Amino acid sequence: MTLSAVSNGIIESEGDVFDKTRRRLVNISPEAYRHPMDKQATAALRAVPGFEYAVRKLSRYSLEQILYLEMCASAVKVTPKQCSRIHRLLVEAVAVLDLPTVPALFLTQTPIVNAFAMGRENPTVVLHTGLVELLTEEELLGVIAHELGHVHCGHTVYRLMALLVELLIRYGGMKLGVGDILSMPIQASLLEWTRKAEFSADRAAILVTQNPEAVFSTLFKLTGGSPKIFNMMDRDEYLKQAEEYDRADTGRLDRFYKTLIEAGKTHPIPVLRARETLRYGESDEYKGILAGRYGRREKNGTVLVASGTKQDGHIKCPNCGEEADALFSFCTHCGMELKDVLAAAAASSAAATDKEQNETNA
Repeated sequence: MTLSAVSNGIIESEGDVFDKTRRRLVNISPEAYRHPMDKQATAALRAVPGFEYAVRKLSRYSLEQILYLEMCASAVKVTPKQCSRIHRLLVEAVAVLDLPTVPALFLTQTPIVNAFAMGRENPTVVLHTGLVELLTEEELLGVIAHELGHVHCGHTVYRLMALLVELLIRYGGMKLGVGDILSMPIQASLLEWTRKAEFSADRAAILVTQNPEAVFSTLFKLTGGSPKIFNMMDRDEYLKQAEEYDRADTGRLDRFYKTLIEAGKTHPIPVLRARETLRYGESDEYKGILAGRYGRREKNGTVLVASGTKQDGHIKCPNCGEEADALFSFCTHCGMELKDVLAAAAASSAAATDKEQNETNA
């Protein structure tokens, strides 16, 4: 699918849904906008004993295909001919983040205001109709971009595990042995990680809308807004709540209360999350990305970050042929050990880097 014509990194208009001033982030790496707390929580999660084993076991369940089939059977698929305006928002978000494919998008009938994305190889985004009715078009673009940010950052595998943790907490156990696989330390670390991962996805929403206020207003509405009262709500008063929450940290009891508030939640404290969107929108990092200064993904799958150093990206599994995450020592699709393949890929990347440096020096 041709997303749009691009001139000097700026999307040309394909109808009124496209903003001519919105900049396309060509070949952007998710590491360019991944939140530091996301990075820290991911590292801590991978260090938990038994975590890689849990990923290996749960990857055997074809939940990605189950979700897609369920949506095909009981939701409305958004296409160029069905809910076309929403589809064009999806296409624009994909274009700005420069994703390789346009994911499937479904609308499901429910008053609960929510959206989610699942799947990695063939991702699916689902919007609740309650969300669509609450938000403006630009806010909805931000929500779609938020979910695509989860896909771009590789969050979907861990988010599936976090969903299973939610079910474990809610129902006190599960079949298929999942409760035995997800130990209590893994469950706690997963919930901590998923709260931090939301900040990275919020940054993706800001980068796509290129309007931090639109993302802020979305979070404001999700906290307690409705079409009837939103014009009576005050942005600055809402931000004062974040300051009040910060001040309530003077003693052990307050800190204990805050721990209780966060325990079991998959999303950050709403007022703090909303404030963080504005801070990112004012940051030099965000402005630098819009100016074209960001880490890019190279053709060979490695990531060239702003400092000029390389990080592992993805490799092909020699057993099943699927794209495997180089951060794991095994293929999350078939379970094959990848240590030798990773070592060879690292050696090849190092050789390529040396060659580039020699050519530059010459």
